[in-house]
Amino acid sequence: MRRVLLVLLVGSCTPSSGGGAALGEACSQTIACDSDGVCDYEAAMPTCIDRNADTDGDGIPNSLDHCPDTPGGLYDEDNDGLGDECDKCPIAPPPSVPDLDHDDVDSPCDPDPDTPGDKILFFDGFGSNVLNPMYMPSGSATWTPIGGELEADSDVPTEQYLQLIVEPVPSFAIETAYRIAAVDSAATEHKVIVRGYDSRPAGVANFECGVVTADVGSNEVVALETDMNGTSQTALAPAFSTEPLYESAAYSTNANVGCTVLGDDKPIGTTQGAITPASLGTAALGVWAIHARFQWLLVVGRPQSVGSGSPQ
Repeated sequence: MRRVLLVLLVGSCTPSSGGGAALGEACSQTIACDSDGVCDYEAAMPTCIDRNADTDGDGIPNSLDHCPDTPGGLYDEDNDGLGDECDKCPIAPPPSVPDLDHDDVDSPCDPDPDTPGDKILFFDGFGSNVLNPMYMPSGSATWTPIGGELEADSDVPTEQYLQLIVEPVPSFAIETAYRIAAVDSAATEHKVIVRGYDSRPAGVANFECGVVTADVGSNEVVALETDMNGTSQTALAPAFSTEPLYESAAYSTNANVGCTVLGDDKPIGTTQGAITPASLGTAALGVWAIHARFQWLLVVGRPQSVGSGSPQ
């Protein structure tokens, strides 16, 4: 009955060829379109559209376009049918209650899901084999996008950055996922961090969040350094193994920063610190004597700092 009502609502549809849903009919992850169509997951009601057309006129045919109604859409990091440019959370498929605060950023991408106003400032799933021109490498490390990953190779015993400038906002979150490929055994210190800072000439606010090994006792810690202070917690699990998928995230709002690191979705460590209240507009990945493979980079911000500031 539901299918009959849908057909009546959309009017006449192109006859089906190939046994799937016809053009103009509903589709989903379990209801495929026929050979003439492709599912438009960007639509409010996913519908089969002509696979050979270019609905948004961006030069990408619908058959390859994961955002057929807006420009872009070549890459779909989380394989949910929505392209990175039109996905409310490009690192995870839509949850059952996707956007409680109705700000067009779904959980788990929303660092403050109870307060509206957040937006995705930047996302890169490293699908292209060309480094985004927005990035500004600092130091001698090599940053190479290949096969859906960003390979960072640093055998230098100093911190190396890949930074980019985004819209300055008072509530600022940066998150990344990565794997450790190798550790430079000749170095006595190693780091994988995310960073945010006020890039104005007179700006002082900054934070650095991630995992660190120190030469004192070879401890692995989750460390947070800001312009105000430094805090750390001993890692609850190995932080430089080659097997896990690690995620590190930092969220700065008002005068606080929260820093969290996970390994295969299990806690590695969490710490918090104080920061000078300011709008942060520069994001960065950092490595020190490490060969890492970053899976994606996400920056989210809110122009008005009115949220609870609870890091997720």
